[in-house]
Amino acid sequence: MRKYLPLLRSRWPVLAAIATVLIILAVGVHTRGSLGGAWAILQDIPLTPSFADTRTITHSIDCLVSGQNPYFVRSFDPWHRLYNYPPIWLDARYLGISSSSSNWIGTVMSVATAIVFLFLFEAKKWISTILIYLAVLSRSVLFAVERGNTDQIIFFLLVFGLVVIDRQPARLRSYLRGLLIGLLTVLKIYPVVVVSIFLRNRKGLLVAILVAAFSLTALVVTAGHDLPVLLANTPKETLLSYGAYPFFVSMSVHLLSRAAPIVQDHPKLATLGALVLCAFAMLAGAAFGKRLDRFLPPLDFDRARGAIAIAALTIFCFTFIQGASYDYRLLFLMGALAYLIEDINRGSTRRALPAAILILLLLWKPFHLSFHGEILDASVFVVASLWLGNSLFYHLYFRRLPSDHAISGERASEGIAKKQGDRHPALNPTT
Repeated sequence: MRKYLPLLRSRWPVLAAIATVLIILAVGVHTRGSLGGAWAILQDIPLTPSFADTRTITHSIDCLVSGQNPYFVRSFDPWHRLYNYPPIWLDARYLGISSSSSNWIGTVMSVATAIVFLFLFEAKKWISTILIYLAVLSRSVLFAVERGNTDQIIFFLLVFGLVVIDRQPARLRSYLRGLLIGLLTVLKIYPVVVVSIFLRNRKGLLVAILVAAFSLTALVVTAGHDLPVLLANTPKETLLSYGAYPFFVSMSVHLLSRAAPIVQDHPKLATLGALVLCAFAMLAGAAFGKRLDRFLPPLDFDRARGAIAIAALTIFCFTFIQGASYDYRLLFLMGALAYLIEDINRGSTRRALPAAILILLLLWKPFHLSFHGEILDASVFVVASLWLGNSLFYHLYFRRLPSDHAISGERASEGIAKKQGDRHPALNPTT
């Protein structure tokens, strides 16, 4: 037991945050008489019954079993929503899953998220302790838990999948990472952009293209003719959301009211604007070069935690550009925040702290559309694009590193020196 005590000490902010949530919910159930009423203490817009997004799947299974199509039939969902997940989730019916399974599935996903946090976050300084505690208690994280959203499963599989693969033989890692991305893409589509973890060198670009093609093919094969329907059923809203669409709507309403109807009627304009902003930010990140290392730690492609941070930032940037995603998807930024906190624990507080605070503020942003909230949203998007641009373009493509020939030459010189030392002991410093 003693050998686990240091581990638990460094994880106590996560445990304290989980305990805080459980205590508040317990008190809320006692005083308000229901779990939905208890969640209202922590969330602005809780739904009753709980785990609403879990019920999107489980009640759609009931619809399918009854012989109807949940992509078109609303009557089985408690809130009359259309099903908007890939069809593979409906295969859970073969495991006996139905609407009666909703509560325990939502609870299992919550536990999975807690396990990820306990793995990712380690507090070695008082500032990292505060950051971790507040991040786990943030609105966006608890939103994912309260809704029982499947992004929690994607996050769990992504984190531990990359960690397990990192411990396999080097010759197998690319194949296993490709299979992992294919699985996650089939489950939720957007993880296809995680192919960015292959862009550690120029040869990785071809691997990334091949893995993306494999993943999208697997999605098309498994989703079939339902794919266009599920994309059409996916809502784009400004309430409870982040992304280019709510950002540009908010900016137009507050700064240029005449343009607001145009942005609202043409969401693709917001996507185009976000693409341009991302391109400029990534190019700026590459142009800053090594100077950006003073403000953000370089992303390490060779470590699992570095790959997790890259995947998290890429998912955030992609979903921002896509238009609008519900705030629970900000859960993935916890992977980037963990990387920053690790840098803080090493003593680089001044470098990592501003970005960490910015992400934390976004995790706590209000659910309603607000000018300040969308400024935060766009600020994190720009920082994430700068960070990725610096790591993808400068550190891996533009910076001149020792070539393989130079390394081989150095090793050859070392070998010649060693032989000379063997022949002439006076030249060998170890003799």
